[in-house]
Amino acid sequence: MRRSWTLALTLLPAAYACGGTRTAVIAAPTGGTTPAITPADLRIRSAIFADDSMQGRRAGTPGNVRGNAYIASELARLGLRPGGDDGGYLQPLPLAGYSVDTANATLQAGSAALAVFRDYFPYQPSFAVPVRPIDGAPAIYIGTLADSAALPSREALQGKLVVFRSEATGNSIGAPDLSPNGRLGLVAGIAITQIDPLLGQLAEVLKAPKLELEGDSQPPPGVTQPRMLFLLTAAVPALFGKPLEGLRPGDTGPALQGDVRFDRAVLPAANVIGILDGADPALRGQYVALGAHNDAIGIVAPVDHDSLRAYNTVMRPQGANDTPRAPTADEAARIQSIIDSLRRMRPARVDSIVNGADDDGSGSMGLLEVAESLARGGMRPKRSVVFVWHSGEESGLQGSRWFTDHPTVPRDSIVAQVNVDMIGRGGAGDVSGGGPGYLQVLGSRRLSTELGDLVEQVNTDGRYGLRFDDAYDANGHPDQYYCRSDHAMYARFGIPIVFFTSGAHRDYHQVTDEVQYLDFDKFAAVVRYVAALAGRVADLDHRVVVDQPKPDPEAPCQQ
Repeated sequence: MRRSWTLALTLLPAAYACGGTRTAVIAAPTGGTTPAITPADLRIRSAIFADDSMQGRRAGTPGNVRGNAYIASELARLGLRPGGDDGGYLQPLPLAGYSVDTANATLQAGSAALAVFRDYFPYQPSFAVPVRPIDGAPAIYIGTLADSAALPSREALQGKLVVFRSEATGNSIGAPDLSPNGRLGLVAGIAITQIDPLLGQLAEVLKAPKLELEGDSQPPPGVTQPRMLFLLTAAVPALFGKPLEGLRPGDTGPALQGDVRFDRAVLPAANVIGILDGADPALRGQYVALGAHNDAIGIVAPVDHDSLRAYNTVMRPQGANDTPRAPTADEAARIQSIIDSLRRMRPARVDSIVNGADDDGSGSMGLLEVAESLARGGMRPKRSVVFVWHSGEESGLQGSRWFTDHPTVPRDSIVAQVNVDMIGRGGAGDVSGGGPGYLQVLGSRRLSTELGDLVEQVNTDGRYGLRFDDAYDANGHPDQYYCRSDHAMYARFGIPIVFFTSGAHRDYHQVTDEVQYLDFDKFAAVVRYVAALAGRVADLDHRVVVDQPKPDPEAPCQQ
């Protein structure tokens, strides 16, 4: 699932407004899979797809290419029709990676130097929009949001690097209006400071290449954006000669020398698409879409697996959804107790690969099991089923956006989309209220009341024993799950969707998201249910009825 961290910034007009080694824990089992959806089959597939050899499957990397090759080879073995470009299973994405040119990223403020990733982190929301230069821009401190009423005119701030002090907490950054007509609409750049905990949490994300679809949209001619920097609090004196606490709005510093530049690389990212043709000639031109995402986080800075998991058990029960902080004395003692108990069983294990066994290895391998079950289990439905493994979900829902903007089947022939992302966990130790049948469901009634009813009926009729939690589907829910996975790209076109997830846990977006922590009995139960739901929707004598308002496909997602 794509991580949520909010930048409360408006940079563009509304039309343009998310290698290492370790000691092996589980060896990949050998043997084939069967038409039945079983825990054993899911274990075989998960051990292959979430193995270290896949290097965390970050979109566009060799590991992601290898993961996609495994999916495509299985689709061919199962006899599904290729649904990608040029008669193959792959739909390439025009994805580019932009990396900071670290050799030329030191900024000079008078005699003081600001080093990239030590003193500041650059962030660029869009590489399609030109960025204003900050070389020669004088620095000015503008305070907090409470000080915004006393800001100088936009003309007086033109061409300056404004330094803003954030007072936001958690995973958001509250910032002043940066829209073209706002007070800061003409600044050369903005440096946001006093967000050290968030930077600690996001350091690896900000260091990694930023992935962006190219040619997907273009800003109006002449539109530019300010250079954005995240400035560590300890680096503020380099700009102003005194610490942040000693600054007052309007204080100035020397003109900055230097700028930030990025290197561009074209990446071999692709969606993987297979089609199971329907059994009814009159209905096979319509499709039920099943989706998961084939990418994960990739490789991060090395950490000790057990120490990280012990810390997250106490401090971050939802993994990357929780902002890290220093433990209290009691919390530190609990963490150390867990580490000590693990050390009695095994030595330290250094790891740097985010294997994504649950996120979204579980959804990806679950879809392969559904494909095998429908293709070879005597359950071929009347309508066709299009399976799409989207790339670039973690870097901004890019694969699902590309597929829905450039569908390989007629978009209006897709009667519904079922999205699965993180369906291999959900026990009581993972989520509050969790258990063997726990499953979060989102979006099932946002466009179609009938689809929501079917979600419930299939569970009851098939006695799957799933206990649905729709709390995360509430409008305005702070976790924003509805907008954080690939179904959102289908829903924007009025395609009824349902999103299933067992929710975040201590290993979410961590190197500890390993096969060993999956609950394969629960995993198999969810996949059997998804196969049955897809079959029920595909066998209806009518299209799923859309009885709720359709959104604007170009408007930002709102939950």
